[in-house]
Amino acid sequence: MQNDISQAQRAVQGGDFRTAQRLARKGLKADKAHPGWMNIAGIAECGMGRHKAGLPHFQLALKLAPDFHDARRNLAQTLVLLGRTDEADMHLRRLTDANPQDAGAWALLAQVGMARGDDVAAKAAVDRVVALYPGQARGYLLRARLLGQTGDEMGALADLERAAELEPGNVEALIALSLPLARADRPDAARTAAERAVALAPGHVPARLALAMRLVEQGQTEAAKEQYRAVLEIAPGQPEALEQLAQISSGAENAALIPQALAALKAADDSGPAKGQLHFALARIAAQAGDEDGFAKHLTRANAAMARLMPYDAGADTRLSEALMARFGPGADFDGSGDGVAPVYVLGLPRSGTSLTEAMLGAHPAVHPLGERIAPGRLLAPLINSNLPFDEQARATFRKGEAESLPALPDGTRFYTDKMPENYRLVGFLLTARADARVIHLRRDPRDVALSLWQAHLAGSALNYAYDLRAMAHRFNLYARMMAHWHAAFPGRILDLAYEDLVADVEGASHRLAAHLGLDWVPEMARPDQAAGQVLTLSANQLRQPVHTRSVGKWRKHEAMLAPFIAGLDPRLWPELDQTGI
Repeated sequence: MQNDISQAQRAVQGGDFRTAQRLARKGLKADKAHPGWMNIAGIAECGMGRHKAGLPHFQLALKLAPDFHDARRNLAQTLVLLGRTDEADMHLRRLTDANPQDAGAWALLAQVGMARGDDVAAKAAVDRVVALYPGQARGYLLRARLLGQTGDEMGALADLERAAELEPGNVEALIALSLPLARADRPDAARTAAERAVALAPGHVPARLALAMRLVEQGQTEAAKEQYRAVLEIAPGQPEALEQLAQISSGAENAALIPQALAALKAADDSGPAKGQLHFALARIAAQAGDEDGFAKHLTRANAAMARLMPYDAGADTRLSEALMARFGPGADFDGSGDGVAPVYVLGLPRSGTSLTEAMLGAHPAVHPLGERIAPGRLLAPLINSNLPFDEQARATFRKGEAESLPALPDGTRFYTDKMPENYRLVGFLLTARADARVIHLRRDPRDVALSLWQAHLAGSALNYAYDLRAMAHRFNLYARMMAHWHAAFPGRILDLAYEDLVADVEGASHRLAAHLGLDWVPEMARPDQAAGQVLTLSANQLRQPVHTRSVGKWRKHEAMLAPFIAGLDPRLWPELDQTGI
C-alpha cells in the first residue's frame, strides 16, 4: 500500500494526474476509508482542472482524519481556486495557528489577500513566506504575482527570474516566467522557459498549454498544434486545448475534434469556464462547416456560460466612466515632453484594428511595438479608486512608474506602442501626463466589432460586457460618449482612423500614421503581415495574413443573432451608421 501511495505522489509531482487518479481509485477500492488515498484522489481531480470534483475528496479525508494538515491545505487551495475565499481563510488560519512555520498556508493566505484586493494582507503573508524560506522559489513567485497586480511588471519579472534561478527544476516557476518574458519583448526566452517546463514534466498540462501559446504568438502554428494534441493525449477533453486547437486548425482537422468536444461538454460543470470554452470550440467548427444554426447556438451558449461567471454591472460602469470624464475638461493642464522614448497609445474597442495598426507602426525602425501593456492601468488604479487628484506630483509619479515598467528598447527607438484597447477610458490621464504622448483611435462599425467579440473568448474580467449582447451595446455607447468627450477636451491630439479605411487603403493609412508621429514613411509599414513578430492577442493568426476587407460588413450575415445588440445602440452616438441597419 505504501509503495502505491509513493508511486501516486511521484505521479503528482511529475504532473501525471491521470496515473495518480488511477492509483487512487485502486487504493480506495481496497480501502474506502483511507484518508491518504482520498487526498491523492482530490489532487488528481484538481490537477486535471476539475476542482469542484476534487473538493469532496479533501473534505472526506478531513472527516476521516481532522488533523490531516496536507488535506486541509489542499482543501483551502481548492476553495481559493473556486473563489470561496472566506471558507479558505478559515481553514488557513487554523493551519497557521497550529503551525506558524507552515509556509504553504501563508502562501495561500497571500492568494486570499490578492483575491480580495487586500494588498496589505497579501504582502504581510508573502513576507512571511520569504522569511521562512528565503532560498526557495515560492515566496518570489507570490511576490511577483502581487507586483504584477500593482503594475510593477519589471519587479515581477525580476522575482520570477530569481525563482527560476533558485529552483531550475521548478516547473511552476518556469510556467509563470514564460508570459512575463513574452510581455517584456523577449520571445525566445519566453519560449525557452516553457520548453524547459515541458522537458522537466512532459505530462504537465499547464506547461504544454503555455508552450503552445508561446508558439502561436510567434507564428509557429503547426508546432502549437502538436502541443495541444499532446495535451489531449494526456487529458482527453481538456477544454483550453480543444478551444485553442479549434481556432488554429482547418475544418478537416477540426471535424475530428467534435466527438471529444461533445463528450467533454457532457462532463463539464458550471463552476468554471469549461462549458464556455467548449461551446466556443464547437461554434468555430460549425462556422467552418457552414452550419449557421450550430454556429449561432454554440455562440449563444458559450457567452451565456461566461456571463454567468462574470456578470456585467452597467450601473457601476456608467458611474466610473462619468467620473473619469468629469476629471478632464477643455483646457486641462498637461506637462511637457517626458524623458526618453515617447508613448503611442493605440486604442479603441477590442477587435477594432488596434493590433493591425500596431503592426504597421512597428514596421518603422523608430517605433518599437510592446503590445497590450497593463502598467498604465495598474499605476492609475489606486488614484482612480481613491479619487485622488492627478496633479503635477501624481503625473510625475505616473511617468516614473511607466518608464520603470518598460523593457530595454533597441537603440534608435523614438516611440513605443501600447495597444491596450481599454486605454480609451484613460485618455485624460495619458494626454495630461506628457505632451509628446500620441493617441491613435481606431473606430470600426460597432456591429462588426460586436460579431468579432461575440465569437471570442477573452481573457480576464475587464471585458465581461462582451458576453451579453445588451451589456455590449451599453458599453459601446459609453465608449462613444467618452471618445467624443476626449476629442472636445484635447482637440487635435487624437488621430481617428476608421478600420474600414485602414483595410481598404493600407498604404494611405500608413502614411497618415507616420505623419501623426512626425516620421518619414517607410514602405514596410504597408505590409504589416510581413512585419508581425510576436503577437500576444487573439489577432496572432490574422496579422500574419495579407490585409483584407472580408470582415467589413460581415455582421449583416448574422443580423438576427446580433439583434439585441443592434437594438441597444444609441443612433445619436453612431451617426455614421446606416439608420436602416439599426
